[in-house]
Amino acid sequence: MGRNRRAREPGVAGGIYPRPMKIRQATHADIPEIVSFTTDTFEWGDYVPDMIAEWIDDPSGVVMVAEDNSEVIALGRVTLLSDTEAWAHAARVKPERRGEEIAGDLADVLLAWARDRGALVARLLIEDDNEASIRHITKKGFRRVATVVRASRTIGDTSPNPEGNGGQRTPASVSARRVRTADASLLAAGWSSSICGRPLRGLVGDGWRFRRLTDQDVISAARAGDLWEVGSSWAITRHVDTSFDVSIIDTVPADAISVMQALIDEATAQGAESFSMWLADLEWLTQAARSAGCDLFPSGIWIYSL
Repeated sequence: MGRNRRAREPGVAGGIYPRPMKIRQATHADIPEIVSFTTDTFEWGDYVPDMIAEWIDDPSGVVMVAEDNSEVIALGRVTLLSDTEAWAHAARVKPERRGEEIAGDLADVLLAWARDRGALVARLLIEDDNEASIRHITKKGFRRVATVVRASRTIGDTSPNPEGNGGQRTPASVSARRVRTADASLLAAGWSSSICGRPLRGLVGDGWRFRRLTDQDVISAARAGDLWEVGSSWAITRHVDTSFDVSIIDTVPADAISVMQALIDEATAQGAESFSMWLADLEWLTQAARSAGCDLFPSGIWIYSL
């Protein structure tokens, strides 16, 4: 394989792969092999071992594996976030098989699966320091459409960020107030053209995935008590286990730090141990996050037209 590729034959959902490698849908029987080469992908580990069983059973997406001589050597997943939007992630190749273009063959099959089910675009997220993955997806035809910054900090502990206040401060000058469902659609309508939403192309963070914001997203957030008005700004949040996550923050330079402090106060009141925000890559917005004690991690959102 690699440079000495053999004849190619049709694969799953219109994809292609080199013999004798086979690309097929993953099963629960593949989990031990998958876990064996995904446990220590990054310095912090990997989320694949914890999620793979759930992904295999999830009808909104598919996990594909590359198999060579009955050995699973790679995997990837794509899932539908809406009728027209797909999200690709979790591309992993055994270390000793990297550089053989296996991930590219998997991507062909995964994107074909999404296309066959009506998706018009596929997106993915890559950290700015992951140069190998950026080279790979650029060759596949993905293009970068936005930069998003993950801002995070611990609640109640001294911030490692020297610009932060580590939680040792007075309450914010404004407070977060839950928004009524009746006002939700008005907020949703302004996101794509707002100062914070425009650089993100109107996308919203859904965990670690991004898709177009809809009226229903904001209405559902309001019904769940996760839509907030903070002064003249607004935000969508979610509380998962001990983490308080901000999916959208729509504010202006003069108010940014107060809005973030108010959301941190709310996270503290809810007993959260960690706090995070998805932010547009705007200097005044990221500087406010630093001042609120957050560490920043930029990533690119990439898109492929199906």
